[in-house]
Amino acid sequence: MTPEAAEQAAEIFLQCRDQGSKIDQLPEACRPATIGEGYEIQEAVLQLDSASAMGWKVAATNRATQTMLGITQPFAGRLPNTALALSPLDIPTGKFANPALEGEFAVMLGAGLPEMAVPYEAESVMDAVAAVIPAVEVVDSRIGDRKAAGENTLIAAGTVAGLVLGTPCTDWRQFDLPTHRVALHIDGELKGEGDGSMVLGNPLNALAWLANLCVYQGNPLTAGQVITLGTCTGLAPIAPGSSSIVDFGPLGDVRLNF
Repeated sequence: MTPEAAEQAAEIFLQCRDQGSKIDQLPEACRPATIGEGYEIQEAVLQLDSASAMGWKVAATNRATQTMLGITQPFAGRLPNTALALSPLDIPTGKFANPALEGEFAVMLGAGLPEMAVPYEAESVMDAVAAVIPAVEVVDSRIGDRKAAGENTLIAAGTVAGLVLGTPCTDWRQFDLPTHRVALHIDGELKGEGDGSMVLGNPLNALAWLANLCVYQGNPLTAGQVITLGTCTGLAPIAPGSSSIVDFGPLGDVRLNF
């Protein structure tokens, strides 16, 4: 894929964001033919939007989400500085076109995860985690029929729309993340719940998966990056005028008002 084609695709996604519109597929001239080209378009989105990368998200970390999207593995999305916010948050009307929420564990890295002799696993990424952070991803997809779009285009459109962080916990090892419950409420009604086992069996497995991907791409994870690791609650649409509390138990909560 040429830089011009990647920029053309990025322009389309940013125009969709600004107009609150969707597409079903990119034009053939700028459609990614490989997973790698999908990630090239993510980079072009950041550059064209004058945004800096603060970290990543890991998406499609359970079989139900993969089936819904018509894919068989997770994918990653860049986290731009323009998408990050802190709880509690009042979201201006019109900022998102079709928002939906996911309760997730995020981490802040205190050390990088460079290339190793063997692939990373959950145990080998633990020491790099400075804090676990309760988080809510605000999903606002630019793709209409995501299953029909295909994996490469999903990746191209995978840049994080919004990520709201709660209070970081540096003493996170006291919690068993695979069994730690998360409950997502909208206007006082439970809309989704689950635990860390929904994230590749353990949220740290998602971090290891991303670390290996970034090593393969020649762009290893570095200290200070924020990584959100995948939904524990499923996806819950939210309407203007509604409020959400996502409860992470003793880890705290994340609050959003739309």
